[in-house]
Amino acid sequence: MARLTFGIPVYNGERYLESALASVREQNESDIRIVISDNGSTDGTQEICRAAAVQDDRIGYHRYEDNRGGIWNYQNVLALCETELFSWMAADDIKLPDFTRATIEALDEGGSDTAFACPRTRIINGQGVIYEDLNDADMGLNAATAHERVRNMLRAQASHPMYGVIRMSALRKTRGVRSVLGDDMVLLVELLCAGKMATAPEQLFLQRRHDAQVSVQGSEASAWFAPGQRGDRSFAETRTNIEMYRGVAHSELPFSEKLRTWSTLGPSWVFPRWRAMARDAANAIGMNPGTGRLRAQQQAQAAAHAEAGDSGEATVR
Repeated sequence: MARLTFGIPVYNGERYLESALASVREQNESDIRIVISDNGSTDGTQEICRAAAVQDDRIGYHRYEDNRGGIWNYQNVLALCETELFSWMAADDIKLPDFTRATIEALDEGGSDTAFACPRTRIINGQGVIYEDLNDADMGLNAATAHERVRNMLRAQASHPMYGVIRMSALRKTRGVRSVLGDDMVLLVELLCAGKMATAPEQLFLQRRHDAQVSVQGSEASAWFAPGQRGDRSFAETRTNIEMYRGVAHSELPFSEKLRTWSTLGPSWVFPRWRAMARDAANAIGMNPGTGRLRAQQQAQAAAHAEAGDSGEATVR
């Protein structure tokens, strides 16, 4: 029986889906399962998935006629997993062929108290150009205590390990993906309360960042979580903070370690992000304080390239 399932939640993902799906099908460790949950897509997603499923019997394609929201879709691929290990695969990312081998080796070497593993990560843009190498060789997520691991992750603002390989036994100790803007960070807090993260030294995960993704849409992204929800009233950042505290409370940590972990949330995450809570209030009264850090970074990069006459690196795919 396969040890690992890749879960691909998708909604109208035709732009990047073929390359994302090909990247998991081309893993050097072929004994895997691939589960796709199509959340009522209205573009060419269904045709792409059905064609791939005909070609590859490792793929299970599940289509739902109604869009139930992104959180439901992320939870659904997890519910469809029947293997020991699980890895979310966003429909716009790329996992290089050695991803499965390297992460499972790191997980096995880490032992039973290692909840998940992730390789080093590079960032690509909408055209597949690599424009950032993350400084993630040693983020301290294998520290001996939960409060140290959580503190280190929050200070690094390292959300990408959610897309590593996770033990299902550790995921069952969490509340799953929560319906908040920072769902990835909340889940990682809960996973780090359950155990350590091992790092595979190779750069095998290419995470794509582009203008259409949820993380750059601010309060408007609430419709992705729950279609029909009013983003300007969602208090997205504030709710993320609350869910982090609740996640620690839900964990199986001794009460003394829960107290230590709670005490790290304020200085490591909540207090430095007071502007985010101010944006919640601004959104609630109809103000638009901006579209997010990523867009500002991309504009600065584009301006720098234009000034230097530089067209960027060669594309990955």
